[in-house]
Amino acid sequence: MGPRFGPKLPSSPHQVVAVGAIMAEQSAEPIPPDFAEAFAYAVLVYEIWTPEEPGRLIEIGSQSYSIVEVCRFVDQFTDRLPERVYLKLRSYMHDYPDAKLKADLAADPSYATAVRCLRGMIERRTEDYKRRGGVEGRS
Repeated sequence: MGPRFGPKLPSSPHQVVAVGAIMAEQSAEPIPPDFAEAFAYAVLVYEIWTPEEPGRLIEIGSQSYSIVEVCRFVDQFTDRLPERVYLKLRSYMHDYPDAKLKADLAADPSYATAVRCLRGMIERRTEDYKRRGGVEGRS
């Protein structure tokens, strides 16, 4: 076999890598396909997710999980997001006030960063919902 070209692989199960100003721990294993698919669906259904109806369940195997639970499964993976998932998440963040999260996602479009963004948007939507007295605004 010839020499290996490309990025240096981690020498240990976890390696800290710098991406711009962001420090992320390199995941030892790539994200499992079923987790990647579940997260893509979580990003997709966020558009219709409300604190009033947080029960949008996502299947992984024979089990169903909430968006928040799916986020917990993938938050340690530093694999790059598929472009379609990245673009969908960015479209939700267009009017999102947290410029740092947007910049973090642009600098490091990984699952770990995407989870932080999605959680931040869920928290903000939940806070807005509570401020309105638990009444979801409908257009």
